[in-house]
Amino acid sequence: MRHAPRVLLPGLLLGLALIQAGCQSEYRPWIPPQEYKAKIVSDAAFVRTNQGEYVDGYLVEYESDFQKLRMFMVLEIPHYSKGERLIVTGRLTDDSVRMPFGDDPQERFPVFQVERAQPNVPAAPNIPALK
Repeated sequence: MRHAPRVLLPGLLLGLALIQAGCQSEYRPWIPPQEYKAKIVSDAAFVRTNQGEYVDGYLVEYESDFQKLRMFMVLEIPHYSKGERLIVTGRLTDDSVRMPFGDDPQERFPVFQVERAQPNVPAAPNIPALK
């Protein structure tokens, strides 16, 4: 029985440390990335989010549940132009940006952190040859 405290004490301390780290963690459960077909409706912009972070990106329009919605798409290297159509994969964050759009001088848009973006180029239709 003398060895029990020496063996159990390090395990107990390690367990308490892991529980403490998990309770104070800013990490959330893993959420699968979402994919959208989006159209860029603004030029590249460098803006500040409501949480104070500066980001580069574009204002984009996408369709969800038969509604046209807008979001601010964050890209590390903005190299697209207004009017381009993209297929983007990523996650919506808890942050938003305020920027002018249309008649509203300061509209709020959710921030979408892009993991992958590629041009949306529709494939040519498969038309059978005439005989």
